[in-house]
Amino acid sequence: MNEADLDPKLLNLWKRALLACEQLNWEYVISLSLPVVKACPTFLNARLLLRRAEGEFVKQQKKSLFGGGMNISFKSQKKDPIEAINELEDNVFQKDPFNVKANQEFYELAMRANLPELAAIGLETIRAGHPTNTKAAHQLAEHYMSQDMPEKAGDVYRSIVKQDPRDMGAIKGEKDAAARQSIKRGNWEMGFDQSKKDSSEASKLELLNKQGMTREQMDEVYAQLYADYEVNPADMTTVKRMADILEKMENFDQALEMYRYALSLSPSDVSMQRKIELLNDKVQDMKIAELETEIESRPDAPDIDERRAQLDEVKKERGQKAVVEARLRVERNPTDKGARFDLGQAYYNAGMYGEAIPELQQARQNPNLRTKALYMLGMCFASKNMNDLAAGALGDAAKEISLMDNTKKDILYSLAMLHEKMGRRDDYLEALKEIYNNDYGYKDVAKRVEASYG
Repeated sequence: MNEADLDPKLLNLWKRALLACEQLNWEYVISLSLPVVKACPTFLNARLLLRRAEGEFVKQQKKSLFGGGMNISFKSQKKDPIEAINELEDNVFQKDPFNVKANQEFYELAMRANLPELAAIGLETIRAGHPTNTKAAHQLAEHYMSQDMPEKAGDVYRSIVKQDPRDMGAIKGEKDAAARQSIKRGNWEMGFDQSKKDSSEASKLELLNKQGMTREQMDEVYAQLYADYEVNPADMTTVKRMADILEKMENFDQALEMYRYALSLSPSDVSMQRKIELLNDKVQDMKIAELETEIESRPDAPDIDERRAQLDEVKKERGQKAVVEARLRVERNPTDKGARFDLGQAYYNAGMYGEAIPELQQARQNPNLRTKALYMLGMCFASKNMNDLAAGALGDAAKEISLMDNTKKDILYSLAMLHEKMGRRDDYLEALKEIYNNDYGYKDVAKRVEASYG
C-alpha cells in the first residue's frame, strides 16, 4: 500500500506525523502514526516510522532498550491476526518496542495474515534492538530468501558474520544469497532496453546523492532531469529532483517555482510546504542582506532614502510572514517546544515582545533551546524596561554556557549594558571583565574596562 492509497483523513495524519518527525517530536509521531497503521496494516512506511519513534521516545525516557528491554509479557487473545497485532501495538511496543517475544509474535501473526513484508518488520526490529541475537537474524535472512529478496538476505548474513566470524551457516547463506542476486541481476529476465534504462537511472541517482558536485556535474544532472520532465511534466519524483538540484546550484528563485509546482501535484504534502517556507525565508534573508550591503557601501546615493524605506518594508513583510507561519506550526503541534521557540523568535524579530514572552517561557523547558530562549526572553524584558527580570534571564543564560563562545560574549555584553543602565557599576564591570579576560578585541569591551582603571 502506498501513500496515494490512503483515505484523506489518514493521509492528513500521516503528513502531520512526517512533520513531527522532522521536529523530533517522537511522542506526537506515535500518536499520529498509530491510528494509521491500525487502519492500514499494509502501509509499511507508517509502521517503520512508528517503530522508530517508539525507540527514540523510549531513549528520551532513559529506559533500557537493549538486552532484555522492559521484559513486558503479553499474549494476545484475539483470533484475528491483525487485531492481535493491534493489541501488541497498544500494550507492548509503545513501552518496549524491541521486546523480542512480542516482535517474534508480531512476525508469526503477520505471516498468518499472509503479509510477509509486514512480518519482516518484526524480525528487523529484533535485529535493530538486539544486534547480537543471531538466531532471530538467521530467521530474518531465511525469510528474505523465501521471499526472493536475496540482496536483503545477503545484508543480514553479512551482519551475522560480523558478530560471529565462525558462523558457517551465515557464511554459506551469504554466498547463496550472492548467487541468487547475480541470477536476478543477469539480463535473462529483462530486455536490453530496460537494463539500459535502469543503469541510467542508477547513474543519475548516484550523481544526485553525491556530495560536493562540481557545477558541470550539476548541469549534467539537470539536463537529464529536464529531458525526463519534458516527457512527463507531472512526474513527482522528477519535479522534486529538479527542485533539489536547482537549490544546490543556488538558483533559489527557480528552485522555489519547482517546489511550488511539486506542491501543486501533491497539495497535502506537509513536508513540501515546510520546505517551501524554509527556502522562501532563505531567499528573503539574502535579499535583505543584499540591500543592507548596498546601503552601507553607498550611503550618499541619491536614492538612499528610498532604499532604506524598501529595506524596512522588506523586513516588515519578512517578520509578519514568519509570525504567520510559526503560528500555524504551533497550531498544528501545540506541545512542540521547538515550534514555540520559533514563534517566540518570530514575535521578537517583529518587535512584538509581549507576545514573544509566553512562547519563550515555554520554549526554555526544552534543554536544547533553553539558553537561546533565556537570552531572547531577557532581551524582551529589557525592551519593556522590566530590567530586573531581564538581568535575571540574561544571567541565567550566561551560566548555562561553560565555554566563552560568541553567544556567551553577546549575552554578557547585553547583561553589562543592562547593569550600566540600572546603575549597577560593579556588576557592569564584572560582566565586561569576563569577556575582556577571554577576548580583548570584542566590541568596545577593552576601552570600557581600561577606562574603569582611570
